[in-house]
Formats: sequence, structure tokens, C-alpha cells
Amino acid sequence: MTSAQNGDRPIRNTRHPLGVRITAGLLCAASVVLGPLGYLRAIAAGENSASEWYTLSFSVSVGLPLLAAAIATVAGDRRAALWSLALLAWPVVYVVAVHLLLAG
Repeated sequence: MTSAQNGDRPIRNTRHPLGVRITAGLLCAASVVLGPLGYLRAIAAGENSASEWYTLSFSVSVGLPLLAAAIATVAGDRRAALWSLALLAWPVVYVVAVHLLLAG
């Protein structure tokens, strides 16, 4: 029996959806900016450090949207979680764009 069924006051949810969306937005914005920058650094890097930049670029581009989606899911904000997961297509977009710009 829950406390509300027992006659007590119902427990209020103290989460703030705006704070969750701001956090997810900041993580996604960092992914949008830092992913392509890391990829460009990897292309410009020599043979010694290119693999580190590719790894950092991929981890930022995929890891931060997944982290944002996890935070939004735990907080119960499905819309923010879906937008964060939709951002997983961003690496494909910027890799193609970078190679098209460098080829031309």
C-alpha cells in the first residue's frame, strides 16, 4: 500500500522538465560543435595522433547524445530523449559534409 492510498499526502515529483531539457540541449550542442572539430583535427593531424582525434570525435558525437537521451529517459521526458537519439545521425551528416568540402 502506497502512502497516498494510506491517507497520507501524495509524494510530489520534484523534477523540473525545463532543467532536463536544458541539460540535454547543452550536451547535444556540445556534440554538434565538438564532433566536427575533432574530426577536422583528425584529418589535419599527422600519423601519430590522428587515431586519438578520430576516437575523441566519435565518442563526443555518439556518447553525448546517448548520455542526454539517458538523462531525459530517467527523468521521464520522452520528447527530449527522442530528439537526443535523433542526433545520432549527425556524425553521418558532418563526415559527408567535411569530405565534400575538402574534395571541392
